[in-house]
Amino acid sequence: MGLRGPAPKQTAIKRLEGNPGKRKLNEAEPTPTLGASECPDHLDDVARKEWDRLTSILLAIKVLTEADYIAFANLCQAYSTLMNAQSR
Repeated sequence: MGLRGPAPKQTAIKRLEGNPGKRKLNEAEPTPTLGASECPDHLDDVARKEWDRLTSILLAIKVLTEADYIAFANLCQAYSTLMNAQSR
C-alpha cells in the first residue's frame, strides 16, 4: 500500500506559521533537547576544530540538538577528509 499524502508538518513549524489550519496542535510531539554533546574522541584535529567552530554558531541560532550528534560528527569528519585531500 502506498503513502497517503504528504508527511505532516512538525508542530514547531505550524507554530511559526501561526497555525494556518487552526487545527489542534500535537502537544505530545517529541522535541529533542537543545545543546551539543561532547566532541567525539574519534575525530581528528581538523574535525575537532570544525566541531568547535560550528557548535558555537548552531547553538547561537538554537538549531543544534542532542539528536544531531552522529550526523554532526560525520559532517565534521567529512570536512576534515576534504581538507586533507585538497592539501595533498
